[in-house]
Amino acid sequence: MRKATPPKAAAEPKALVPADERARRRRQRTAGAVAAIAALLVGYDMGVISGALLFIEPEFRLSSFQSGAVVTTLLIGAVVGAAVAGWAAQAIGRRTTLLVTCLLYVISSVLMAVAPDYGWLLVGRVLAGLAVGATQSTVPTYLAELAPTGNRGRHTSGNQLMIASGILIAAVINYFFSQDLSWRWSLGIAAIPAALIGAALFRQSETPRWLMLKGRTDEARHILDRLLPPDEAQLAYRELDAARHDETAGAGNTSLTLRGLLGLRALRRILVVAVVFAMAQQLLGINSIVYYAPTILKSVGFGTQAALINTVGFGVLSVVMTLVCGYVVDRSGRRPLLIGGGITLGVAMLAVAAVFGFGLLGTGAGQGISLAMLSIFKAGYSLTWGPVVWIMLPELLPLRARAAGVSLATSAQVLVTVFLTLYFPSLIANGAAGIFLFFGLFGLAAAVFVARLLPETSGKSLEALHLPGSAAR
Repeated sequence: MRKATPPKAAAEPKALVPADERARRRRQRTAGAVAAIAALLVGYDMGVISGALLFIEPEFRLSSFQSGAVVTTLLIGAVVGAAVAGWAAQAIGRRTTLLVTCLLYVISSVLMAVAPDYGWLLVGRVLAGLAVGATQSTVPTYLAELAPTGNRGRHTSGNQLMIASGILIAAVINYFFSQDLSWRWSLGIAAIPAALIGAALFRQSETPRWLMLKGRTDEARHILDRLLPPDEAQLAYRELDAARHDETAGAGNTSLTLRGLLGLRALRRILVVAVVFAMAQQLLGINSIVYYAPTILKSVGFGTQAALINTVGFGVLSVVMTLVCGYVVDRSGRRPLLIGGGITLGVAMLAVAAVFGFGLLGTGAGQGISLAMLSIFKAGYSLTWGPVVWIMLPELLPLRARAAGVSLATSAQVLVTVFLTLYFPSLIANGAAGIFLFFGLFGLAAAVFVARLLPETSGKSLEALHLPGSAAR
């Protein structure tokens, strides 16, 4: 089992790093950055609709049901997109799946921008949802399979960083530019970065792990040589080759569809753990906070403008703390962050529940506690459960089951998001203390779940995690 060299506290002086090593590092950063930036579109498409709806509703004369459908059709499309992406990423490759996803973003953005009526707008939202689900399912796998072992967490955390950045950009556009820009521009402008990301992906490589899975060993070795120093590339190739033979021995094929994955008893336990892990990320309450933070703040006495400004502040906080996660996740390990995060998030939600439960609405104490606890929740989530779930999902599953397993976990997670998005307004109207109490207790339960069932995955190659006797098996 190979242990990664711990990341250095300070970067080596540029003059002391050989030119070929600088080139390798540049290729690593570029490949990861291009794929991660695709997740920016996930956050943007999810966040921008809240401001656009203010103008779509009067123009198309939408009912409350139709307005809700504009929001939820993206999430429903994302369930399908995540499921289909698992098959596509296994069959045609991670990079090619992302290229198709970028094309979907372009088509859906243009279609929404020119939509002549409500029906065509819904079609555009469904297509955008397919792209969102496929991106959420594929980007973490692509990043994990390209990243060096020693800083795989930092590379893969770029996925959540870009989602948070996309939500922040959408919040800024909604706040500052909604009076000057048509909703058609705010929805259609996403086509430009999608096209640019697709063009950049053409210049990037497929992951060596997928190439090995398909028996394209020479291509896999070439990419490893481009991304890793010679000794490390040789060792990684041997591990990959051994893992491929170990996984496919007696299996009859080299990759698993979702149906095949569900039929294997040896993988069923870790699959269940991965699915529950992904669902838990949403049951902590994050999307309810993202979508309804202004509503919550108004209910405790803040004015509309103050609530919107605080929402932008939450977005900035999320981006900053996700950056911090990238620097600490490989040093501290995944489990300590998740356990500490679950406790922190649970306590924050219990405090908000107390504000509603003990009648502190509209008081200075209630406002101060709510704002402080929501800020702690956003910071804690962005440091721990937000990025670390996406880092660990590809790590939990072996190579031939990775795409299908991450796909299933992502679909289950989005289904939870659909449920909470649909029912959170009525839940908070019928007793906000109860729903925040649930979120708080679930955060504490999530910490116990991690402590009992999840292995530590930092410092080990993806192949070493699934050797016989490994805790991840």
